[in-house]
Amino acid sequence: MKRKMIWLGLLCLMHGLIGCVEEFDAQINNLETALVVDARLTNELRPQSILLSNTFDFDAIDPNPETGAEVVLVDDLNNTIDFIEDSPGVYTSANAMQLTQGRTYTLEITRTDGSRFLSTPQELPSETAIAAITPTRVINNSGLEGVAIVLDVEGNSADTGPDYYRYEYLETTKIVAPDFNPFAWDEVDYDFFCEDDDPWDVTIAVRQDPAKVCFASANSNDLILASTEELVTNSLEGFEVRFLSKENYYIAHRYSILVKQYHLDAEAASFYQTLSDFSNNESVFSNVQTGLIEGNINAENTDDLVLGYFELSSYSEKRMFFNYTDLFPDEELPPYVINCEFASEPPLYPEGFHATEIDGKIVIDGTSNSPLIDGILAGLIGYHDTNENYQVLDADGEPDRAPFVVKPLGCVDCREFGSNVAPEFWIEE
Repeated sequence: MKRKMIWLGLLCLMHGLIGCVEEFDAQINNLETALVVDARLTNELRPQSILLSNTFDFDAIDPNPETGAEVVLVDDLNNTIDFIEDSPGVYTSANAMQLTQGRTYTLEITRTDGSRFLSTPQELPSETAIAAITPTRVINNSGLEGVAIVLDVEGNSADTGPDYYRYEYLETTKIVAPDFNPFAWDEVDYDFFCEDDDPWDVTIAVRQDPAKVCFASANSNDLILASTEELVTNSLEGFEVRFLSKENYYIAHRYSILVKQYHLDAEAASFYQTLSDFSNNESVFSNVQTGLIEGNINAENTDDLVLGYFELSSYSEKRMFFNYTDLFPDEELPPYVINCEFASEPPLYPEGFHATEIDGKIVIDGTSNSPLIDGILAGLIGYHDTNENYQVLDADGEPDRAPFVVKPLGCVDCREFGSNVAPEFWIEE
């Protein structure tokens, strides 16, 4: 039996909550049949999904989805919601669903071999909204100057006990190509035998699609936890969910962040805190034993392991925008995502190029390709300017063989890093 497995497969599977860890010898039996459950449901009215997979060998590239299972959510009044497998290992509610305050819910999973898994009954925590999100100019503990995205939450009154939160975010940035040019490559003729009676040729034309301003988005991939356990009140003030260095191009022009808040119960918070502790302390893995990370899902009629947690949470979200100049007026913008300082002049005709007319057709001697055309076809270079010194190659000399000045494609075309279509939520100041 293979013993070296990625036992905490859910660390890599749970929507990128935390990074994968190094391989370790977990010394656990029956890992080939361990079920990994990512079940996080909220009070949002929408179709919701549960992910099922299996532990997998360290050498495996992709997780092993659990297919063909029956997944049912049952409340304390015996009402049921069926989850249908719409892609391998992804089970989605047949219709939009919304958890109800005051109800308890149990997750039931049955594999195709009849093995059954049940969660303990869970209740939806109360709704708690994000009161404000603020970008703040700070110097962090590492001495880096930048922007801290902080939020305030007005929690429940202190006599109800502490509140626990998990956060995710979706950030979006505006990208402006620093060397945008209204012209772009048009015809690229790479006919080695010149059957159309033309030599190698490259032309430019006016661009047809916008390529100066684009937008790129990225999801958080860290496990961000907060609680009011050690606070005088149950309100969070100035809790940092994201820090961006002032040199980060993501904030160079206009930046937006959508913060997603999940209000948890104490058991779920403890589970996620344990995952976070493991991810930040690799040495503990040498002594990991079965059940050390205890979830709330149990096997009913099988000895197979089950890893994961059935989470119910109340959801809140809030979006904010800011410009770089709002926080850093009169300062240089952060450097672009790639270096656009230098231009180059790749030759259309390579060194040693020679063309011969045979039977009325021009035949190219040698095996060298065109550096210019190769760069264009590979999507590496974009048109920057016309080389005024260029002369068409003739038989009497070696004139300049580079017709154009070029830069890396992303310098002149922002679509290398994002979409030229603004998101629906995007607003300018």
